[in-house]
Amino acid sequence: MTATEVCMPTHQGLSVFIIDDNEMTRGLLRVIIQGEQYDVVGDAGTAESAQLRLRSQRADIICLDVQLPDGDGLDLLNWIRAKQPKAAVLMVTASTERSTVEQALRNGAKGYIVKPFNPGTVMNTLDKIAGQIKAARAAERPA
Repeated sequence: MTATEVCMPTHQGLSVFIIDDNEMTRGLLRVIIQGEQYDVVGDAGTAESAQLRLRSQRADIICLDVQLPDGDGLDLLNWIRAKQPKAAVLMVTASTERSTVEQALRNGAKGYIVKPFNPGTVMNTLDKIAGQIKAARAAERPA
């Protein structure tokens, strides 16, 4: 094993990008999610910074807040679905309005977690989404 291999861990987990206007929430999600199964590859606090970063950064799962200071998370969800159609979007938000939940799911979100959340709920939901991603990838592989 070379020095480079020692310094650069091989991560087999799915990549996660976090979009939330609250820095503390982003940090908490990072602590909950980062581990062997998931690698948090970036975060953003605004719709604009998320779009800028996601133009070059791919993610398997994107955690997205509905209420952002410079835009609507549902609009950003549509942008993400167009730019990264294979990314699974998990809404993580304080909004409990039925119409918002329904619209997010109708527009392609794979899950919806209401704040305040507990770590178990976050991980259980991510694990369900991860299972869907892995099943879809297995189905795409040639036999």
